[in-house]
Amino acid sequence: MIDEFNLETVLKSLIEIDTSNPPGRNYGRIIKLIEKQLSSSRCKVEIVETPKKRVKESISEARGITGERVNLIATLERGKGKTMILNAHADVVPVGEGWTYHPFKLTRRGREWYGRGVADDKGPLAVLILVFNELATNPDWQGKIILASTIDEEIGGHAGLSYLLDVGLLKGDYCIVGDGGIENITNAANGCLRFRVTIKGRSIHSSMNWLGINAIEKATKLIKRLVEYNADLNRLNSKIPANPQTGVNWLTPSITVGVIRGGTKVNIVPNICVLEIDRRLIPEEDKSEAVTNFKNILEELSNIDVDLKYDIEVGGFHDSFITSIDCEVVTTLTQTYNAVITGKVNVYGTLGCLDAAHVAKYKIPVVAFGASRVESNSHGVDEHVRIDDLLNFGKIIEATVLRILKTEEVN
Repeated sequence: MIDEFNLETVLKSLIEIDTSNPPGRNYGRIIKLIEKQLSSSRCKVEIVETPKKRVKESISEARGITGERVNLIATLERGKGKTMILNAHADVVPVGEGWTYHPFKLTRRGREWYGRGVADDKGPLAVLILVFNELATNPDWQGKIILASTIDEEIGGHAGLSYLLDVGLLKGDYCIVGDGGIENITNAANGCLRFRVTIKGRSIHSSMNWLGINAIEKATKLIKRLVEYNADLNRLNSKIPANPQTGVNWLTPSITVGVIRGGTKVNIVPNICVLEIDRRLIPEEDKSEAVTNFKNILEELSNIDVDLKYDIEVGGFHDSFITSIDCEVVTTLTQTYNAVITGKVNVYGTLGCLDAAHVAKYKIPVVAFGASRVESNSHGVDEHVRIDDLLNFGKIIEATVLRILKTEEVN
């Protein structure tokens, strides 16, 4: 069982390395540190760099992405048995302004730790490193345990966990992705599409604006239509329950205009307006159909207004996934949770995207479970985590692995 002192030591060292993504800083440095932290387990360690071609092809947010993309696979193997993959990501979102505490220094206040990544996802990563080392000396299991420390989760995981699976470097019978909340277990997630629409107008001096075509004004027609479309999507419900804290009881699709860029000077009619749009898909939706529906909206608007010209780029797709609540990894994790933490844990889907979807694509039963809470303010200022939640997370993960890989069931 991991102890608080060792956890603080490991987490402190992880937090002090700025792995903000974008652009993806210090990946090589943090992976080397994790390799050193695993040295006591005498496991097999493989450091894998994602080829630049793959990075360029797979990262839709490639603008501003720099540095090497490296991942780590550590393996413990003992006799014959099942293979359990444990995964957490080492990258974090950029800091932003307004922090009370230094984001890259682990700060303690009472029974909480503060710092960028303490909840998402360096806290769980630190726990998994220590659990992995503990299991290395525990005789009560057989089979294989893999710890995959991956990168780029914050921009889709395509150069991280997805790459390792696609090239066959990561295979297993079950997987626990150590990312998410401590209050429920996640067995499903929405998918995501990104659209970049460039509305094209015609520039002219603003004093003669009737001779131009205002791209921003044309863009407002699309925005108005997408507000209506979002309301239609919000009325669709998945069969997968969602955490009621999100404001809905079931996974729900949505579409959001997240970025708008247009105009160069106040007295010039803008000839370009760019909209970046986020489309969330429930697991029951089809990606190609969602793309077609969006393109149809644009086509309908341009048929009504012949001056509404546009280009569209589609990218950033992240799969949805569902793992049956009757799957062994879900039931065992649930049973273990209820034994460690008083009360009955709920199994919910999440409205966000998860790297777990990359695992599910290869028919590996996967579940996501972490140590954050809504109050943790993951991705926000003064991100923090309850120390006891991290310790309980460790107890639950270690006990779950031992139950699934228990020696008495090995022939």
